[in-house]
Amino acid sequence: MNRQHQRPEVAAIYCPLWHNYDHATAWKGEGWCEWELVKNAIPRFKGHQLPLKPSWGFFDESDPRWAAREIGLAADHGIDVFIFDWYWYSGVKLMEEALERGFLRAPNRRRLKFALMWANHNWADYFPAPFDQPWNSWLPIRHSPRDLTRVIDYAIAHYFRQPNYWCVDGRLFFSLFQAEELVKQLGGPAATRRLFARIDRRLHAAGLPPMHWNAMVWDTKSVAALKEAGFHSTTTYNINSTGAANAGLVQPYAELVEAHSRKWRELAAAPLPHCPVVTMGWDVTMRCDQKLPWPFPRAKRTGQHDYPYCHVVVGNTPRRFGELCRRAAEHVRQDPQQPFAVFVNAWNEWTEYSFLLPEKRHGLGYLRELKKALG
Repeated sequence: MNRQHQRPEVAAIYCPLWHNYDHATAWKGEGWCEWELVKNAIPRFKGHQLPLKPSWGFFDESDPRWAAREIGLAADHGIDVFIFDWYWYSGVKLMEEALERGFLRAPNRRRLKFALMWANHNWADYFPAPFDQPWNSWLPIRHSPRDLTRVIDYAIAHYFRQPNYWCVDGRLFFSLFQAEELVKQLGGPAATRRLFARIDRRLHAAGLPPMHWNAMVWDTKSVAALKEAGFHSTTTYNINSTGAANAGLVQPYAELVEAHSRKWRELAAAPLPHCPVVTMGWDVTMRCDQKLPWPFPRAKRTGQHDYPYCHVVVGNTPRRFGELCRRAAEHVRQDPQQPFAVFVNAWNEWTEYSFLLPEKRHGLGYLRELKKALG
């Protein structure tokens, strides 16, 4: 499809971490969700912009009345799609309430499209994460043809028939956080392509369009194999580091803007169309042990500043974010592969300091800049 003169759609990552769910109660206690980490955050250095103070308070996103407010705010500022982080572990689902009880029951839900990004990574206790120790593993990710078929059947029953499910070029958009791991566990690119073909036949029998498989990637190394496996496009979940050697624990957002441009150009040269991502910010200290002093030491086990005891991005003002969004729009116009969307990390990833929802310091500043650049 020729998109040369079309506005790319704007797809914001939605992290469904902000309501209580049964597994959280079992693991962490009655009523727990990640709002507790936001509430208890402390500033680590002079000028550190913590604690966060969400303008809407610590609301329950699984309440359709709150979901309606989110939908209205997003649609009014040029966002077309919420990409829900979606968690499935061999039939065990986590945090689907934000989508199924909140978004899909909101009276204005058709103002936004939605799609799934299967966050197919192991689930462990990093709330907060122990420093330089193994995390308490809760749910491992395991892939098989049978399990992927179950995923698709669940999505057919609950999502794909929804009138506002996002389609790209007539195909149902579905993203994988660890696409390379999926292909590996399914037996390689050829086996994966055969399974994808069977899934398309299953969708056809259900009266639905075929799949648009999207892969989250961070470099070009796996893209050729992903194309062979049947993927149609790539994007990046987040670009959170300047990429400079020995960049340190505090990295300027202005340098992160330049890192985005470099990464977009690199991935645009790969064999699949690549949708650029714009990152609002990065600071994971809310998921760290609050008693560990700053600056964080390197882990003895790895010799690195391991997640979440890693760097903080500073200086991410709305104006600079707007500049990044304008660069993304220009990149899309110039990319001969004509990517169909610009992705935004994130709508509400509070504990990684990447959000568009209003907060005390800048209010609606980030959303207004997004609208000016991409709306």
